[in-house]
Amino acid sequence: MKTAIISDIHANLEALQAVLSHAETQGADRLVCLGDVVGYNADPDACLELLRARPGLICLRGNHDAMAADDAPILGINPMAHAAITWTRSRLSAEQKAWLRALPLVVEEPGAVFTHASLQEPEAWHYVKSADAARRHLAQQSAPLGFVGHSHLAFAWRETGANLDLVQEARLTLRSDERWLVSVGSVGQPRDHDRRAAYALHDDDAGTVRHVRVEYDVAAAQRKILDAGLPARLAERLD
Repeated sequence: MKTAIISDIHANLEALQAVLSHAETQGADRLVCLGDVVGYNADPDACLELLRARPGLICLRGNHDAMAADDAPILGINPMAHAAITWTRSRLSAEQKAWLRALPLVVEEPGAVFTHASLQEPEAWHYVKSADAARRHLAQQSAPLGFVGHSHLAFAWRETGANLDLVQEARLTLRSDERWLVSVGSVGQPRDHDRRAAYALHDDDAGTVRHVRVEYDVAAAQRKILDAGLPARLAERLD
């Protein structure tokens, strides 16, 4: 079975459409979204509905989803993100917000676990970018394979016994004597100086995970941000 794992769409419809189309060409049998469907970009409702229409979708709640679905004061984020969440709240229906609030923080299945942020206090939204953070996450991961979003970066950590290695190859070969934590990157706002949308493709039968990059119409997404009156810097970040 092939699973496409996406994360951090952030209301970028053009990127999401491109990734979903590409995953179909790769023979993906199912779709897992690690959260942050909304925030930053200009199509939160359209992205949400496109995902909800996918048969068998597994979707987790990210921190931007949680903030957008709540009416509480928005605290602890930068002004651009604050402006985007405030705007997003006005675009989502009560039913869409309820759907976001009901999403789980962690999904576990035989052989794999999915989460938006670190398994160390999932509700605290810790990043997993350093070796120390990876060790704290792996201390809570019982499965041999984990997938995480939140950082907007595509890479992996490989644990072999007491050794932990950062792995940045595009294709990962999974072995039974190893544990893996795969950071799948961002569909809608990559932060690794590669503006192409990112996702991961797990082939359970072959025992591989592949980091995939997909071109999309960046200019169209940028125009929508500006037309919506969102901060211009959010459009610039897509370059």
